This record gives sequence, C-alpha cells and structure tokens, in this order.
Amino acid sequence: MDKRQVLASLGVMSVMGLQQINPEKITQIVSSLNMMEFLTLIVTGKLLLDWVMLDGWKDKIPFYIIKCKTHGFQISYPSGFSRELICPKCTKELSIKL
Repeated sequence: MDKRQVLASLGVMSVMGLQQINPEKITQIVSSLNMMEFLTLIVTGKLLLDWVMLDGWKDKIPFYIIKCKTHGFQISYPSGFSRELICPKCTKELSIKL
C-alpha cells in the first residue's frame, strides 16, 4: 500500500477517526514500509504519511505515523502552538480523566 493513500483507505474523515483506527491496519502499514522508512520511524519516532485536508478544514496538514510508548504505533498530526505529535489514544485517555 502506498503510504500516501493510507488515511483515505482507512476512511479517516475527522480527527476523532484517528482514535478508532484498527491497530491491525496500522501494523499492516508499518510492515509495508521499506527499510529506510522503518528505520526513520524507529530512530525519530515519526514518519510522514501524507498531507491531507479533512472535512471542514481550510488547508492540508501533515499526518504522521508515530511510536507512542504506551499505545505503540499510531497516526497523528502536529497540534497546538508547539506543533507536537501527540498520540490520539493518549489524548482521549487524558480527556476522560478531566
């Protein structure tokens, strides 16, 4: 699978959809990476998948596959003023605690 078609193939239409991606699909994406992409992901903790515009947004933003210490590989995008890549499942757990 071309990593540039990942979000479309997963049916992600909103940010909330990132929290509900089947972990098996993410595992398939990681296993389909070439050696250089995989090493980049392991060493830096992130790998650019594609620039995507979700419904209602005004511009495209980069989406990455990231390695979360708690939840393993996840798909995320830079958020907040610091443009950090935050695991969507960690974000959901934090919002539930508040």
